Amino acid sequence: MSKGTSAKRRAAVRRRRTLLTLLVLVVIAAVALFVWRPWEAPAEAPPETAPSESAPAESPAPEEPSETPEPTETQPFTPIGGNPTAEASDPCSAEQVRLTPQTDRSTYAADEPVQLSFTIENTGDAACSLDAGTAVQEYEIRTGDEVVYRWSDCAADVQENVVAIEPGQPQTTVPIEWDRTRSSADTCTAEREQVTAGGAAYNLSVRVGDFSSQEDRQFILE
Repeated sequence: MSKGTSAKRRAAVRRRRTLLTLLVLVVIAAVALFVWRPWEAPAEAPPETAPSESAPAESPAPEEPSETPEPTETQPFTPIGGNPTAEASDPCSAEQVRLTPQTDRSTYAADEPVQLSFTIENTGDAACSLDAGTAVQEYEIRTGDEVVYRWSDCAADVQENVVAIEPGQPQTTVPIEWDRTRSSADTCTAEREQVTAGGAAYNLSVRVGDFSSQEDRQFILE
């Protein structure tokens, strides 16, 4: 066999091998494309189901109505406590009623208002009754022999109130405020003059009807 014929055969073999290799590559590529399918769009996720507009939303259960409180009777105004509904008893005597004037401080700084009150006590052995309403209450402030303030000069909405006072149970009034001015019935709606301060001493006494405090309460205005 000549050398030319052998060379042709080898060339033919190489071409067949090359074609076979290309054919295998084409088959592999075709399989990959069939599996991958790039021409198809990716599947979209299903949309979330919206709540039906026709289905009404659940409403909270209605609250049960609260019980309407029963009205209560208005209690009579009792400035010193006492018992306005107690059974009638003997009137208090001067010997069994003790009134003690009080202030919230003994010394007050400049322009500081003074809180006035008093304590009432039945020192007897049995309950007694008296009118302790604001119509018969009096706060009086003096400096020396001069009266500078009386609560009754401009008291408003006063009323009577008969109460029973039990023995051995002191009761104190709700304080009223003194603005350190001189009072008179003519100045209830006008500007009042301030009293002297700078270390001046003043004395508070109180009265409830025919009953008066036996001792004064002294305080200082700086």
